[in-house]
Amino acid sequence: MKVILFHEAICPAGTSWAQRYKEVVNEAVHAEHCGFDGYAMSEQHFASGEAITSAPEIVLPYVAALTKKLRLRIASVNLLPYNHPIRIIEQMATLDLLSGGRAELGGARSNNPYTLDAFGVDPKLTREYRDEFLQIIGKGFTQEKLEHKSEFYDIPARRISPWPVGRRPVPVHLSTTSLESHQEAGEMGVGAMSGLSILGWEYAQACIDAYRKGAESAQNITGLITKRQGLFSVGVNCHADRATALKQTEENTLRFVEVIMDWMTKLASRSAGYEYFAQIERIRANMHDLNYLVDSSPYIMAGTPDDLIARCERLHKMGIDDLIWRIDGMGHDNNKKALEIIGKEVLPVVQSWSEHSYSTPSSSWTQD
Repeated sequence: MKVILFHEAICPAGTSWAQRYKEVVNEAVHAEHCGFDGYAMSEQHFASGEAITSAPEIVLPYVAALTKKLRLRIASVNLLPYNHPIRIIEQMATLDLLSGGRAELGGARSNNPYTLDAFGVDPKLTREYRDEFLQIIGKGFTQEKLEHKSEFYDIPARRISPWPVGRRPVPVHLSTTSLESHQEAGEMGVGAMSGLSILGWEYAQACIDAYRKGAESAQNITGLITKRQGLFSVGVNCHADRATALKQTEENTLRFVEVIMDWMTKLASRSAGYEYFAQIERIRANMHDLNYLVDSSPYIMAGTPDDLIARCERLHKMGIDDLIWRIDGMGHDNNKKALEIIGKEVLPVVQSWSEHSYSTPSSSWTQD
């Protein structure tokens, strides 16, 4: 089982954006020293101090230069018109070459109505854009010359640079929230990063099962079939005392829950294809009760080392391959202390569990 540190660069009160970026890089390097397997950063826009990672394609190469082993993943770039698919291919190609083959691409439709409105994207078209982008990305990583013609793009034959023809394509994963999107990710031969487990353990299992069902008939859309199931958790913290672990992460975690409640209810009410977000209403009555949120789902991971190990073991048995943990928003010192105790007491246990026989071994992605 692999564990990935995930950042959105949350700025606690009194922390400047410039300072937080320096801290984020320091925490990423520290995560490698603590034994984490990977580092991921999302693409967020207009989230103010809640998330200032608007250009992960710039930050990840910076982190690559300071690390040697961490796999580096955008989680996720918005597969929408303001990110042209050719630019995504070029950026990931550059990162892969600079990092010695450590790049991974995560893609998403976007669940943020403020982003969609600002860039003039019709929410009803996000699934179509996603599917189109994956086809173009697959061509860019595998064909001597990329050529594509469709309703959205008319790309004449062009050689992608810097990308050596024949090089192993960058592994691709999709941020997934609905049962449908999990199954679609499996069918398209890409990894899934489950992001709505706040709805409960049963919903998380249903998502895993949907992905596995789709992966049984996986097609090679992106140039490399990847069968891995990841799960995002936020508010991640670890301390010898459970109450302290929860207290340190409580403020930023409950604020984030408020944010996603706002995003999801808005999209659910106005946009076809996002109606399932209305299920988030299940937790409204308990959205300010951190103990309830921690106990009722794997979405928030906070507690003692034994607490985290037990929850990780449950997820491993359910079929999860990658734990994508947002350790962020508690202040730089607390973030680093969480990395250290997780590295010392949790990772050795979790990483000792064998990878699932039906999943793509991450070791198969290694190249210079």
